[in-house]
Amino acid sequence: ISYNDIGIVYKSMKNYTEAMKYYRQSNTLSNQVNFGKGIANTLNNIGTCFFELKNTDSAIYYYNKGLEKSLEINDPGSLSTSYNNLGNTYGYNDKPNKALGYYLKCLEIDKSENDSYGMVLSLLNIGEANKEMKQYNNALDYFKQAEKICLEEDAKPLLKEVYRSISDCYQKTNQLDKAYFYLDKYSQLKDSLLNEESIQQIAEMQTRFETEKKDLEIKKQQAELLVNKADATKRKILNYILIAAALLTLLISYLFYNRYTLKQKALLNTEILKQQELRSKAIIEAEENERRRIAQDLHDGVGQILSAAKLNLSGLQDRLHLTDIESQTMFKNSMDLVDDSVKEVRAVSHNMMPNALLKSGLVAAVREFVNKLNTGEKLKIDLEINGLNERLEQTTEAILFRVLQEIVSNIVKHAKASHISIQLIKHDTELTVMVEDNGVGFDTKKINNFDGIGLKNIQSRIAFLKGSVNFDSAIGRGTTVVIEIPV
Repeated sequence: ISYNDIGIVYKSMKNYTEAMKYYRQSNTLSNQVNFGKGIANTLNNIGTCFFELKNTDSAIYYYNKGLEKSLEINDPGSLSTSYNNLGNTYGYNDKPNKALGYYLKCLEIDKSENDSYGMVLSLLNIGEANKEMKQYNNALDYFKQAEKICLEEDAKPLLKEVYRSISDCYQKTNQLDKAYFYLDKYSQLKDSLLNEESIQQIAEMQTRFETEKKDLEIKKQQAELLVNKADATKRKILNYILIAAALLTLLISYLFYNRYTLKQKALLNTEILKQQELRSKAIIEAEENERRRIAQDLHDGVGQILSAAKLNLSGLQDRLHLTDIESQTMFKNSMDLVDDSVKEVRAVSHNMMPNALLKSGLVAAVREFVNKLNTGEKLKIDLEINGLNERLEQTTEAILFRVLQEIVSNIVKHAKASHISIQLIKHDTELTVMVEDNGVGFDTKKINNFDGIGLKNIQSRIAFLKGSVNFDSAIGRGTTVVIEIPV
């Protein structure tokens, strides 16, 4: 709950990326303790962040996951939120007909819970959806129902919005007298609410003024007492000032010296970090260059030798005139081994340095990598790429491709998964990579105890890009890896 609340604060500050980090932590803990309502709420909140980022496809995806959980736990509040969010998203995408279905389901829940406030909001949403579809009579019917509830509950702020919607509906049907009538009621109610708010503010200001006036009188009396005591302590204060001046001189001298020392230390640390970064970049570039050299040597050297050997063996076959079956079988097996070696050398060369990564960039290389793995029936991989319309810096692309290779390789080797989802989403200043699988999962508390270097390589490479990597998993429920790097 606390992680979710922190996410809400970041969302109110429009820092949606930071908000999603805390929502995901809340979701992880909610899953661990099987807190169904917490799972549904965090999924809806993540969807809302994507909605605010104008990524409506991802928003709908998380809203639907939240709806599935809400239906599973049968919680009216969570269900109402999911339906309302989906309705708002489809309404934003100019699909009022689809939005209407979700608003109607939301209204049913509000009625069953006798939630007057919720009913008015749902009726307003339903009316607006009908109005968008030019079903003005239906829209007016729902607006009138909302008006009745507002009058019964004396809900003036909501009633004001209802009057405006009714007026707009009558205007669109060219019933201008009725449109003006409700517009006038809207204006009067708006002025009334403004007057009530002003009166309340004036009353609060008057109370504050009286309180401050009393405080000033008390302070005035205290000041007079202090003035009377001041003469007696004046000489002591002068002595204290002289002592304080001497101490202050010493303190300022020490602070200047300390500041100079800290500044020199900071400059040294900055230079050390710069050299470390240059060294790390050089190591990675050297590694990629070595991969490229080895791949080229394998392809142009070993690959060509094997191809020549195969050609010579083919020519030798015509000269030998092998007649017995055993010799022919041995010769054919030898030819097959050479042929397999040629294919293996080409495969290793391509894996070490894919042509697509060099020529077309990260997006093309990832698509080619996924297409090669997607040929079997046992494993299905979904790939979604948003916002990556331009190439990244060459070292960044190489590191991200290696990291994705390592993650997918670990899933294939250890996870026993039948489905993998890969998302690459680029925002204004950040690239998010998310890989999800439905495999056996693992205990993330033991991640530092693993013997393999694969996870450590992933963490060190992402750290070099000044990014972060988060592993979200549990035994039996699959694994989610979220990588975020600045771009």
